[in-house]
Amino acid sequence: MFSVRLRNAAPFLSAGIAAGSAVLLGYHACYGTAVHARDENVKSLKDTHVVVVGGGYGGIAAAKKLKDQCKVTLIDARDAFHHNMGAQRSSVQEGFAKKCFIPYGPTFGKSFKQGKVVDIDLSKKTIMLETREKIAYDDLVLATGTGGPFPAKIPLDTNKDKAIQRYEKYTKLVKDAMKIGVVGGGAVGVEIAGDIMEDYKDKADVYLIHPRENLVNDEVNETFQSTIKAKLESLGVTMFLGERVMNMDEIKEKGYQNVMLVTDKGRQMKVDLVIPCTGLKVNTEAYRKSLGDKMNRLGRLNVDDFLQVKDVPDVYAIGDCNDVPEIKLAYGAETQGKYIADNLKLKHEGKAMKPYNVNKSVFMVLCCGRSGGAAQVWRGWVFGDWFASKIKGQSVFTPMQWKNMGQKMPED
Repeated sequence: MFSVRLRNAAPFLSAGIAAGSAVLLGYHACYGTAVHARDENVKSLKDTHVVVVGGGYGGIAAAKKLKDQCKVTLIDARDAFHHNMGAQRSSVQEGFAKKCFIPYGPTFGKSFKQGKVVDIDLSKKTIMLETREKIAYDDLVLATGTGGPFPAKIPLDTNKDKAIQRYEKYTKLVKDAMKIGVVGGGAVGVEIAGDIMEDYKDKADVYLIHPRENLVNDEVNETFQSTIKAKLESLGVTMFLGERVMNMDEIKEKGYQNVMLVTDKGRQMKVDLVIPCTGLKVNTEAYRKSLGDKMNRLGRLNVDDFLQVKDVPDVYAIGDCNDVPEIKLAYGAETQGKYIADNLKLKHEGKAMKPYNVNKSVFMVLCCGRSGGAAQVWRGWVFGDWFASKIKGQSVFTPMQWKNMGQKMPED
């Protein structure tokens, strides 16, 4: 998945998706002109402890930018960053998953703490881990992301080696399946269907079932829609749009292999493997007890113009867990993480903080395998296979992520 909203026409290509996911054409921080009132009584930045909960795209961006300027503790239940934009490739191509899990330790050292946050004491300014350990903070950045069914997402408590093993086993299931039902035509569903058919077009039938007529979302234009649909058709993907699978709960309970898919139009499809690409939910466990009254119906936290949780001093929310009206993608989370780091620096220098500008335009690149896809860029221009392949399809940004983490990517 690759979609971003642009603040301006400046090129920007970055990391999700969405599920995620995101693209880099160069980082351009563009903040508003209104300012947060300065506070001359705050600690200096070097004496400040910033706790970041969640080591996804946004959390990493904030922690990396701050770690050499103040005390930072990045907390995540996993031992490695999951480059989620590569989930579809990890599910199909043997040996690819090892490129999508980057250990936190070599990048953050003692600034990384593995653990699951289960509560926040707002009055004492501490967070509590599942082990009952408490950690004090001066500023708290919540970047908890979303969870959902495998293979688009992995459970929070899955370590790197087990996650890679699970994906490797899954590639064998995909390889052996003759009929595959991909349920959900969002970015992940489209991309995984495309990857499967690029590798196994001569032996597999792939059915993509989506409850709406438009794939991905309604914010891309008709030219993009027709381009991506034509690409999937050329690969041999059979699409059932405007049709909903009715027995997903039963399938989830019994297992995703050798099942009958039943739709709301009475269609029945016997498949060897069902790949669920729906049902993403915000990870709220860290804050639902203490900030439940600040959550909307989706579990996202209400934030002000500075991404601070409304009426909760020194607590910020970025990415999937805030209610900023943007497409929720890796790029946006990363941008917000960098923005928070910049603003905390201003705050602890006794300067006025700057408000966050909501992205207004859509930039989306969707790959269908390594060699094609579709892209919608500035002014609604749409490009096809060459553009999508060069920007995203060939590597799904894995080299960029390893470089961003300051580590060497494993070889094939």
